[in-house]
Parts: sequence; C-alpha cells; structure tokens
Amino acid sequence: MKFFLNIVFLFFSLILVAQSASEAEALYNNKQYAKAKVAYEALLKRKPNDAMNNYRYARCNYELKNYDTAIKHFEMAGTRFPLKDLYLGELYFIDYQFDLSVTAYQNYLTSLEPNDKKMAEIEQLIKKSELGVKLLNRVENISIIDSNIVSKSDFIRFYDLSTDLGSLSQQHIRLNNKTTHDKISFITQRGDRQYLSDSVKGNMNILTSYKLLDEWSPALSVSPIINTKANESYPFLLLDGISLFYASDGENSLGGYDIFLTKYSSSTKDFLTPENIGFPFNSPANDYMMVIDELHNTGWFATDRNQTSGKVAIFKFEYNDPKVYFKTEESLLLQKVAQLKHYKTSKKIKIAAGKINKSEIENLKVEKSIIINDSVIYNSPSQFQQAIALQLYNETEQMANELRKLKDTLSAARIAYDNAIAMDEREKLAIQIRRLEPSFFQLSKDISNKKKEAINKEINFLNHK
Repeated sequence: MKFFLNIVFLFFSLILVAQSASEAEALYNNKQYAKAKVAYEALLKRKPNDAMNNYRYARCNYELKNYDTAIKHFEMAGTRFPLKDLYLGELYFIDYQFDLSVTAYQNYLTSLEPNDKKMAEIEQLIKKSELGVKLLNRVENISIIDSNIVSKSDFIRFYDLSTDLGSLSQQHIRLNNKTTHDKISFITQRGDRQYLSDSVKGNMNILTSYKLLDEWSPALSVSPIINTKANESYPFLLLDGISLFYASDGENSLGGYDIFLTKYSSSTKDFLTPENIGFPFNSPANDYMMVIDELHNTGWFATDRNQTSGKVAIFKFEYNDPKVYFKTEESLLLQKVAQLKHYKTSKKIKIAAGKINKSEIENLKVEKSIIINDSVIYNSPSQFQQAIALQLYNETEQMANELRKLKDTLSAARIAYDNAIAMDEREKLAIQIRRLEPSFFQLSKDISNKKKEAINKEINFLNHK
C-alpha cells in the first residue's frame, strides 16, 4: 500500500512540475519576465543544474537588469544555447570583466555562419572589449573634490572656471530631426580663437576660427585626424595652446562618447593621433567635456553613467601631472576604481552646485582662496603667518604673471606661424616656438612646486605654534 501511495505521489508531482514548466515557458514567451523569473526560480530549486531553466532564468534577470544573477546563471547554462555567449559578452563588458567579454564574444562568433551579417557587429564588440582590457592596465588614481547631478540641458554653467582658462558656452542642435546634441563653444583666455562643435553632413564635428577685429573668421574643420564619420564634440584647449581635449563616439570609444586627448604638432601642422584617456574618466556610457586648470591642479568632466534620462553627473577632481596610476593585485578593486565606484576624497574645499549663487562664486574667484589644510583657508597671501612661506607664495604670484605673458607670446607666435607664407619666416617662428614651449611647461611646474612648498612651510609653522 505504501509503495502504491509513493507511485501516486510521484505521478502527481511530475504532473505539477510539467504544469509549472509549461506555465513558466508561457510567461517567458510572452515576455512577462518578472513572473517568469519567479516560476523558473521555483523550477531551479528542484533541478538546479537544468541548462534550459538556468538559461531562461538568466535571460529573465538580464531583462530585469539583475546583471550579477544573470551572469551566474548564464554561466550555468552549458553549451546548448549559443546566445548565452552574446549576453555574457555584454554583461562582462558592463561589469568591466573585459577579458571574459572578449572570450564570450569570440565563442559566439564561432557559432555563426561565415556569411552571417552579425559577424562585423560582433567583431566590433570584440574590438571594444580588447580596448577595455588595454585601458584597465592603466587606471588613473584621482581624488574627487566634488560631484553634482545636474540637468544635461545646461550642465556647462556648473563648471566654475577661472577666467584665466577662457570661456565655455552651450547651445543645442537637432540632427536629422531626431536627436538633440550640444553645440559647445570654447573661447581662449585671450579671446582670439575659438573651438566649437557644430553639425557637418549630419554629424557633429569640431571646428575652429580666429577673431578678426569685431567678427570671427569662417569656422573650418580643426583636423581630419580629429573629425571622423562619427560625432566629435566638447572641445577644450589647455593653456599650453597645443593640447586639445574633446569627446568622440567613434570606433575607439568604449561606448557612447569617450574623452580623447591630442596635441598639435608644429612640424606636421596638424594634430597627433588622439588618445583615449581611459579610466576612470571614460566608461561604456557617455563621458565628455574634460576641462583642466593646470594652475590650480583641478579638473572637471561630465558623465551620464548611472543617471536617469536628461541628467548628468559632473565630477570635479584633483589634476595630477604627471599622472598617478592605481596599483593593486585585486582585480575586483581595480574594476571598482575604474568604474569610479571607489575613489579618494580630496581635501580641497567643496562648493556644491545649486547651493551657492553665481555672485558668491565670482567673489571666491576674486579672493583666490588658498587652501592650507582641512580647516584653514586663507583669502589672501597676507594671511600667511610664516615669513618664508609668505615670501615663497608671493614669488608664485609674480611667476604666474610671467607665465601669462609667456603664454600670450607663445600664442601669438603660433598664430603668426599659421599665417606665415615665406619659408624663412616660418622657420624663425618655429625656432621661437620650440624655445618657448619648454620654458612654459617648466615655469608651470615651478609655480606648482613652489606653491606646495609655501603651503607645507605654513602647515609646519602652524603645527608648532
């Protein structure tokens, strides 16, 4: 009798399992992923290694953006479902496991027929993953001063630039009556040249023009090396007059806009091959509008990673020259640093956008606050209490004036070089530029080093009072 009851129980259990599997499949096929997820979760409790149930449970979690769970169960789905490698390639990429992403995409590639139209798309995804592997070897270690989430439509106004850097402005343009893009204009500190982004044949390009009396010359493409078939925008020229930051969503981008750096070569009269500046500044999302204030060792960039539609995060950070790279043997920690989920907090003063009005910001710029430590901030050099520290800081102010004059001379020489026709005149100007450039860079570093020395002496004096 007991044997008979066990047979009956097993029979009805099999019927219930069959019904549950059928219901789960119906929910899955109807794309009711939240309900299907619950159904497959129950089935996996009975048969945790079932390939079909693991694959479909992973797919439900993928659609619901539960990416960690999706990865785990795609990995348990065996080799019956080639599409799982396509999903894993994407998920590993999002998780910054770029080496595993390459392998997954390559596995999926082998499942395709040689003439499959998807081949080119997958090869491009492999290329992006390989770029991720390369960039993950050199993750810059930065300190965040401040971060703010603002509206994308007017994010430029939250960049509290010193007038020494030039000026930025933002407008909007609608391309092909579909997508809205930012038109960014950067005018140099002297006001004699601008770099701007605008539509050219349906794509955003970076253009440049010169100030001619009361008007600007016609804007021309800055370089075919910079402007591609993709979109290029968000230009910013450093004070050295040759280093240009911009953003591109082309093939050397991880995804969306990435920030690139290139330098103008006086020997070729063109820009050098642009370099993707890597992590943590770039990501699979859109990252753009890098601005660097070398005189105050400060930088800004914007990103829409982890943001809702219409919002961007602006990060203000300490600029390192030379760059400092993050060193660790822990791959998970490295990934978090690259994703900007783990970072140092700067000791510099924080000014939260939206909590201080424009006039107050301008007053702070005029006063040129001098940050001594976490609790001591001077509004003018006269507040220094240590004589040698005051002397050193006053010397940096004099050196800054020399740097501005040198920058003006260098900028004028470059413009004269671009406009010169006679070869002997161009050669004289080239010699002058090559002579001035090292002096400019060295003086910039000397100012930074002397300012640090002055502050360190003041800190030491205050600590021993």
